[in-house]
Amino acid sequence: MLLGELVIKLTMSALLAGVENDRDRQRYKIAYQLVRADGIGEWSRALSEVLTGPASAHIVSAARPYAREFTENFPQGHPSWQRVAIDALSQAGQVIDSDLEAAPRKANLQWWVKSFATLRNRTRGHGAITTSKCSASAPHLQQAILSVITGSSIFSAPWVYLHRNLSGKYRVTAIGGDASEFSYLKSEKEHTYDDGAYIAFDSELKPLPLVGSDVDALDFFVANGGYREGSAPTFEMLSYISDVRIRRDAADFQTPPEALPASETEGLPNLDVQGQSFANVPPSLAEYVRRPDLEEEVIGLLKDDRHPVVTLVGRGGIGKTSLALEVLHRLAQDGDYFAILWFSARDIDLLATGPKPVRPAVLSKEDIAKQFVSLMNPAESQVKGFKPAEYLAASLAERDEDKRLLLVFDNFETASHPLELYQFIDSCVRCPNKVLITTRMRDFKADFPVEIRGLKRGEFEDLVMTTSRKLGIESLMTLSYIDSLYEETDGHPYFAKILLGDTKREGRAVPVKRLFLNKEDSLRALFERSYGVLTPAAQRVFLTLANWRSLVPRLALEAALIRPQNESIDVDDALDQLERYSMIEVITDDGGDEFIRTPMTATVFGQSKLKVSPFRPLVIADTELIQQFGPMQATDVAKGMGPRVERMVRVIASRRLSGQDYRTQMRALEYVAERYAAAWLRIADFYLESPGDEDLGEARRSIERFLEKNSDDLDGWRKLIEINRRLGDVSQELNARINLAEVPGAEYSEIANAASCFAYAQKNQALGLDPDSKSMIIASIVRLMEARIGEATPTELSRLAWLYIASKDTTRAAEVVRMGLEREPTNPHLSKLDQRLSDGPEAV
Repeated sequence: MLLGELVIKLTMSALLAGVENDRDRQRYKIAYQLVRADGIGEWSRALSEVLTGPASAHIVSAARPYAREFTENFPQGHPSWQRVAIDALSQAGQVIDSDLEAAPRKANLQWWVKSFATLRNRTRGHGAITTSKCSASAPHLQQAILSVITGSSIFSAPWVYLHRNLSGKYRVTAIGGDASEFSYLKSEKEHTYDDGAYIAFDSELKPLPLVGSDVDALDFFVANGGYREGSAPTFEMLSYISDVRIRRDAADFQTPPEALPASETEGLPNLDVQGQSFANVPPSLAEYVRRPDLEEEVIGLLKDDRHPVVTLVGRGGIGKTSLALEVLHRLAQDGDYFAILWFSARDIDLLATGPKPVRPAVLSKEDIAKQFVSLMNPAESQVKGFKPAEYLAASLAERDEDKRLLLVFDNFETASHPLELYQFIDSCVRCPNKVLITTRMRDFKADFPVEIRGLKRGEFEDLVMTTSRKLGIESLMTLSYIDSLYEETDGHPYFAKILLGDTKREGRAVPVKRLFLNKEDSLRALFERSYGVLTPAAQRVFLTLANWRSLVPRLALEAALIRPQNESIDVDDALDQLERYSMIEVITDDGGDEFIRTPMTATVFGQSKLKVSPFRPLVIADTELIQQFGPMQATDVAKGMGPRVERMVRVIASRRLSGQDYRTQMRALEYVAERYAAAWLRIADFYLESPGDEDLGEARRSIERFLEKNSDDLDGWRKLIEINRRLGDVSQELNARINLAEVPGAEYSEIANAASCFAYAQKNQALGLDPDSKSMIIASIVRLMEARIGEATPTELSRLAWLYIASKDTTRAAEVVRMGLEREPTNPHLSKLDQRLSDGPEAV
């Protein structure tokens, strides 16, 4: 029965992976249900939704043959593996209970899945079948399940587990089928896949979010319900092989699956006359601030006879969409195009109150083609065999000046396959028709890119004053405050609105210490005197900070300055001087880590001083090391030191791969780890990339250093357990498991796993403990299990009972066994222990 459940869950997960993402989120709706599904019956119903429900329309063509194996009907007596499986399951069910539905004359595998769920509930779920019925039905059940396993093509397709190494290349672990075609991932860096399990449909890898494993493929997990709400929602993953349960982050399945509202910039449903053109362009955004230079540049590009594809590229919230809308309405007034058609793939609206998910109007080429036909409403669309995609392609290629089209694709990066979609557009569009794209990410060429940066100073002031009037805080908008706001945001309009909203809530303007001065004389007047009274150490630190236009983590600065080539520097005193003289700003994140920001004015001044400073060679060397932690902006502070550590680990991995010395970088990272303990975890990951015992030993040392300061970190103990297991050090593995079990918040299953580890070690004589040590370990685990015994499953109670037997406490062992059997009378582990206890002291 367990094998049957696993087969159904793996099959369902694979078929769901073959469902393309669509604007109605059919795939997401099913996954949302399954992470909350506590019974195999819900998986059965989900399979029907995939195969015959709305989601079936979005199954990719390469996955349809697999789906067809489950929907094709076969009559009685047919030799197909499907019919063999159906009849065998029917016979198994009839042996168990003649009232169960027998196989119909014609049936498909959907009947098999549904009937298996019914049989499971009748037996393992809610039944208490006799041994004789088990014996009689088991051969039929075995044949039913093995027929599906050996017959279904889905289990012969390539299944792999991908893990991205620090070098950017992948470790490809074959799970099933022929995975050799994906060996290129082991040597190429330009691919981007999250770590996890995948199935391949016609050489295209599709993620399996409901299936889990690891790089060694030592165990396999499938979603098992147990969804937990909270700030960090999780769901349970179960191994049907080892009975190990793990928790998986459920943040991706938190948004309710109900229909989302449309974006505020979704196109109008119909073409209408706008100015001198037909268009469905949404209205211009309120509070739009004119950007004359950019507007004229884009209008010029869209009016000329060149550049059929123009791309507005820039960060989110930088104003690409609002600029496009303004330009399009002006073009419509001039009548430069017969029709302007707007297609929105936007899935998040950036509102003043924060980002909000919305329903994209289009996601795929097919969505766009259908909407294009709906807007243009050609007469031939009523003819049988009409193909929207071909009509779209022909319209883009049409060279008639009187029917000139401008197609606009907003938020292009959120399309299902943006690169493929761009290739389709680029291959079809011909002038005088044009395409305008707005996107955050531009992975294609052959277009004309227009980079959208922050607002210019006057434009920014217009935005600030317009927004402040609306918020009722205009009186707080002093010139110095606007200057500070502009520098902090780099003219980013969305962030400016967010900060103004914060000002509204505070009821006051935050004091500023920085002024942006663009004259060299003024810079000298502002900083020269202060610089002259700094100690040499403080000057050296200041020049290092000014040599790079980026926020600098304090730990990275300290790590660079303690290089063996440098003389000893009192960094604390130097930074204290610089902060007092307002030459730097120290920003502290929620975790207490400090980041140093050098104002633009100070940066320019410091770079001019560096040109003639005797510190120049050492400053350049220090800066190069700091830069390897990666650049930072003010908005990155909230992310903390994690991304900086990740960047340095990748640098170290790259140097190691190319045979370069990486000891300087590793010393710097270990210095950071002494203050930012989470870095030890990433150092451990670096060493775990190599399978040698020496590197595993370094990985274990790093984890232990982390746990010295974070003894309550569950993931740290789990990683240490895994390393000790790979080293074959049973004693240290058991010690780590016991420590993990003692951590508040540990899953009860992890306490039980410590008991299992101890039992395994005892069975294989892997510990060699003296009686006193053995008794102490047993007592520790028993104490932990007894303290939360109400959470124990029947199988976990059997492990506790075994510990009592091992400690010669047969009375309590019998009590625990009875407790477990009351919950699950057929539990085989408890039944064996019950028999041993019943056979008397000698058997025990």
